[in-house]
Amino acid sequence: MNLKGNGTPLGVLVGLGAVALVVGVGIDGFFGGMLQGAGLALVLLGVYGLGMRHRADGRADRGETPETWLPSRDDRG
Repeated sequence: MNLKGNGTPLGVLVGLGAVALVVGVGIDGFFGGMLQGAGLALVLLGVYGLGMRHRADGRADRGETPETWLPSRDDRG
Protein backbone atom coordinates (compact mmCIF):
# COMPACT_ATOMS: atom_id res chain seq x y z
CA MET A 1 0.00 0.00 0.00
CA ASN A 2 1.42 3.37 -0.99
CA LEU A 3 1.25 5.50 2.14
CA LYS A 4 2.62 8.69 0.63
CA GLY A 5 1.14 10.93 -1.99
CA ASN A 6 -2.36 12.21 -2.53
CA GLY A 7 -4.85 11.52 0.26
CA THR A 8 -7.89 12.26 -1.90
CA PRO A 9 -9.04 8.61 -2.29
CA LEU A 10 -8.96 8.19 1.48
CA GLY A 11 -10.89 11.42 1.95
CA VAL A 12 -13.47 10.20 -0.54
CA LEU A 13 -13.72 6.95 1.41
CA VAL A 14 -14.43 8.86 4.63
CA GLY A 15 -16.95 11.09 2.84
CA LEU A 16 -18.83 8.16 1.29
CA GLY A 17 -18.90 6.42 4.65
CA ALA A 18 -20.33 9.51 6.33
CA VAL A 19 -23.02 9.81 3.67
CA ALA A 20 -23.88 6.12 4.02
CA LEU A 21 -24.19 6.55 7.79
CA VAL A 22 -26.51 9.54 7.49
CA VAL A 23 -28.68 7.90 4.83
CA GLY A 24 -28.78 4.63 6.77
CA VAL A 25 -30.21 6.36 9.83
CA GLY A 26 -33.29 7.34 7.81
CA ILE A 27 -33.96 3.82 6.52
CA ASP A 28 -35.64 1.33 8.82
CA GLY A 29 -35.00 -2.38 8.85
CA PHE A 30 -32.30 -4.64 7.60
CA PHE A 31 -31.08 -2.46 4.72
CA GLY A 32 -30.78 0.59 6.94
CA GLY A 33 -28.65 -1.37 9.38
CA MET A 34 -26.50 -2.75 6.59
CA LEU A 35 -25.99 0.76 5.20
CA GLN A 36 -25.01 2.05 8.63
CA GLY A 37 -22.55 -0.80 9.14
CA ALA A 38 -21.01 -0.33 5.71
CA GLY A 39 -20.76 3.41 6.30
CA LEU A 40 -19.04 2.91 9.63
CA ALA A 41 -16.60 0.43 8.08
CA LEU A 42 -15.76 2.89 5.28
CA VAL A 43 -15.19 5.72 7.75
CA LEU A 44 -12.96 3.58 9.97
CA LEU A 45 -10.90 2.29 7.02
CA GLY A 46 -10.49 5.79 5.62
CA VAL A 47 -9.45 7.29 8.95
CA TYR A 48 -7.00 4.43 9.52
CA GLY A 49 -5.51 4.99 6.08
CA LEU A 50 -5.20 8.73 6.65
CA GLY A 51 -3.56 8.14 10.01
CA MET A 52 -1.06 5.71 8.53
CA ARG A 53 -0.29 8.12 5.71
CA HIS A 54 0.36 11.02 8.05
CA ARG A 55 2.54 9.10 10.49
CA ALA A 56 4.50 7.03 7.98
CA ASP A 57 8.21 7.64 7.66
CA GLY A 58 10.65 6.65 4.90
CA ARG A 59 10.61 2.98 5.89
CA ALA A 60 7.05 2.57 4.66
CA ASP A 61 8.19 3.24 1.08
CA ARG A 62 10.68 0.37 1.37
CA GLY A 63 7.94 -2.05 2.46
CA GLU A 64 8.89 -2.05 6.14
CA THR A 65 6.35 -1.59 8.89
CA PRO A 66 6.59 1.86 10.52
CA GLU A 67 7.65 1.69 14.15
CA THR A 68 5.36 2.90 16.87
CA TRP A 69 6.52 5.04 19.76
CA LEU A 70 6.90 3.27 23.11
CA PRO A 71 7.36 5.32 26.31
CA SER A 72 9.51 2.54 27.80
CA ARG A 73 12.03 2.96 24.97
CA ASP A 74 12.11 6.74 25.09
CA ASP A 75 15.58 8.15 25.74
CA ARG A 76 14.31 11.64 26.49
CA GLY A 77 13.42 11.09 30.09
